[in-house]
Formats: sequence, structure tokens, C-alpha cells
Amino acid sequence: MNTIPPVLVRSLNTLGLTNDEARVYATLVLFDHAEAKEIVDYLSLSKPSVYKALGVLAERGLAIQLKTKPARYRAVSPEIAVSILMRDHETASEQALLALKKLEQEKVRTGEGDSLWAIYGDANIEYKIQELFRKAKSHVSCVAGDRYLRFLENAPARDIPLRLIIISSSPLLEEKLRKKFRGKNTEVHRIPLESVSSPPPLVAVPEIERAWKYLKFENVLELNVDDEELLMGVAFFSDGSSVLSTRNKGAIIQMKMWNQLFWNWFLGPDAKQPS
Repeated sequence: MNTIPPVLVRSLNTLGLTNDEARVYATLVLFDHAEAKEIVDYLSLSKPSVYKALGVLAERGLAIQLKTKPARYRAVSPEIAVSILMRDHETASEQALLALKKLEQEKVRTGEGDSLWAIYGDANIEYKIQELFRKAKSHVSCVAGDRYLRFLENAPARDIPLRLIIISSSPLLEEKLRKKFRGKNTEVHRIPLESVSSPPPLVAVPEIERAWKYLKFENVLELNVDDEELLMGVAFFSDGSSVLSTRNKGAIIQMKMWNQLFWNWFLGPDAKQPS
């Protein structure tokens, strides 16, 4: 019975080796050097599978074929092998990223831009926020409550117009974000959480007073990038971990117009109007 640990095989899989290649390389490390027949017997693999794996390992510089009869193979040291695999891994990653970014620029638009996409989980939400900040070309407009402010701290700062409204009782957070996003085209406003304890007069709905007490302004997220994509938190009434994303132009413009009225009322007359 062979003693190749499954965790080792999985790790080598991640670095780009197949199961057979990983097991054959590990066997060579264990044996120091071996004939193909010895590997076949040890791993209970077919002879063609072992020869194929040995060929790949030799081609990639992970094994050396000794000039003996019958042929014997020796593994390069684990340090060198992992270095080779890491180099190949990094090269493949760079090539994949370049090719994928090219495809992203050439992507074919479909009617799916009108759809609402749900994104679940803090890690996915944070990644989406970072992606939108990174992709922005003309401007970013963002309203965020305490729940999402830590995600903004990790978002890339860009030299494009940014209007950021934070809903928080912490002046320190406001100052921290001002230092991070300190471009000349950046404006950061803070609405204290206690300032949104009652609805503005522009919301003339009889039931608004009763519904208002259930709103969780610390969970607000409205992120508009270039008027092309909108990210909206759906935890306004709960503590859930999900947001909605859309490229629907009507929804984006409607939300933008509403925000100019709604949030500016809380900011007061000194707040500049967004473009």
C-alpha cells in the first residue's frame, strides 16, 4: 500500500499537476530514484499512465531520466520542484488575467443588463464594491451605512470625481475615509445616525412614521458607478448579508434622482448637488 498523503496530492493538483503526475513525483521523492515498473507496482497504476506522467514530469523539469538500462528516474528536490510549479502557476495566472481582461473589453452585451443580480455574503459584497471602484471611469456616487464602511476602507482610491455620503455616528470614520479618498474631486459628507430618526417632510406617505422605526440606516448601501451600474443593499429592514446589482438605466437614473432629494435633505442646504 502506498503512503502518498492525499493532502500532498491535492496541493500538487492546485499547483498544476494531475493526480497521476502528483503521485508519481511523490513516489520518486520517496524512492530517490526508481524504474517505471517499480512505480507501477507501488501505486497500482497502469504502465501507460506512469510513462505518461514521467514524460510530463521530465518535460517540466520536475524529474530527470537517468541513462541506465532499464531507464530510471529521479525527482528534482522538492524546493526546486515547488519553485518550478510556482513559476509556471504565476505565468499561467498572468496570461489568464490578460486574456480575460481582453475578453471583458470585447464582451457582447445582451439584454441581461436589465436584470437584478443578487450577491450574497460579506466577502462577495466586499469584492464587488472593490471591483466597481476599480472599474469606474467617470464618477462614483456612494451612500453607505456603518455596516459597509469597512468595505470602503479597502476600496481602491481613484483620481475621478467621488461623492461619498456616510451614515454614521463616528466622526473618526469620516476622517479616516477623508484621508483615504482625498482627491481634489472628492467630497465626503457624514449624516449622523441620530439625524435620520424621523422622516423628511418630502416623504408625504401616511404610514411613513410607523414604517420608519423599522428602517436600519446603518445597513444602507447605494453605489452608483458611471451611471452604468448600481449596487443596492437590501438589508434596510433586516441584518441580512445580501445586495442587488443592476445595469438597468431606468433604475439607476430613478435612484439617482431620488437620492438627490432624499439624502440632500439630511445634509442641509450647504451640500453641493451631485453632477
